[in-house]
Amino acid sequence: MAGLKPRAAPPEADDESADAGPPGVDVSAAARVAGAPWLTAPRARLGALRARGAQGLLLHGPAGVGKWDLAMAFAADVLCESASDSTPACGHCASCHLMAAGNHPDLRVVVPDALAERRPGGATEESDGDAGEAAAASRSKPSREIKIGQVLEVADLSSVTAHRGGARVVVLGPAEALNAPAANALLKGLEEPPPGMIFVLVADQVDRCLPTILSRCALVRVAVPARAVAVQWLQTQGHGADAALRLAEAGGAPLAVLRESEDHLSGELRDLLLGLLRRGAALEPADIAARVPKILPIAASVALFQRWGWDYFAYRMGGGLRYHPSDKDVFEALARQWPLAAAGAWLDRLRDLRAVAEHSLNPRSAIEGVLLDYIESIKAT
Repeated sequence: MAGLKPRAAPPEADDESADAGPPGVDVSAAARVAGAPWLTAPRARLGALRARGAQGLLLHGPAGVGKWDLAMAFAADVLCESASDSTPACGHCASCHLMAAGNHPDLRVVVPDALAERRPGGATEESDGDAGEAAAASRSKPSREIKIGQVLEVADLSSVTAHRGGARVVVLGPAEALNAPAANALLKGLEEPPPGMIFVLVADQVDRCLPTILSRCALVRVAVPARAVAVQWLQTQGHGADAALRLAEAGGAPLAVLRESEDHLSGELRDLLLGLLRRGAALEPADIAARVPKILPIAASVALFQRWGWDYFAYRMGGGLRYHPSDKDVFEALARQWPLAAAGAWLDRLRDLRAVAEHSLNPRSAIEGVLLDYIESIKAT
């Protein structure tokens, strides 16, 4: 890669085994998602751009629509020894087996440490600092930035011939997570990419990417699918009657619905919290104390409250109810009692709580607190 100096390989590591480890990239899942109907056109676009010789590609669009899975599936298409520009990876050749094992020598996945599960092996990268610095880093919260050292590591891939004799692929994202030095280093590689090297960048917020990087990439937008298409697809993935509701809660992003997390609200808990919100001014502190369970996911609960607040603002401004279309009567009653300024202050409180939701908070106390604030904000004059 022009402008980047390759780093020496660590002792006792060779090119074939340096990235060995348990699979950190579920290629089969990526291929399954990339086969979703709303991704057909973007995938064809990627193939067409590759056929025209494009070496810098940037997938952009809202979070949760499948961009990362599409990028990984496209990487498999490029590296497959049987596929062409217009056909998907075969899944059977040696290259596809290496992809499935998370150990393809001609692929580099560059993500922040906070998204380490996306790397082959799911490993957290360490800096070249001393043991004390490494220990301090291990105790700190994983970085959400892509740093220059990670981009310089890509030089190891660009400085050698492709192991399998074909292309080499770098999948990097989110591109907006590149810090300034890393973005400048990547820019040098995009300006003069080595023959056979393809960069696939992924961005949720393309407007936050360095304009010079955007100018050197072919942009491919991945939009939120039509509601009916997304619901039907979710049903094929195992979601039944709750598919439409879960999709609405996820803002129309199907992959956000599929994402399994300890923060997921069960249907029973979601109904319980919504029932408390629907009571509005009639809600009493004693009801909150009696019904809020001791253990519940803070982030997901706060997200549910935020959707309630956003729908309230939409209703007051004459818009439709995006998340709670069946609660029009409830919002009409709330509109007669809940001042917009007080509702805005409550949403600010929720935003602040969500920012620290990963800290060691008492879940019950935190949720009881915001519900008590909800009552007080409704009764504000």
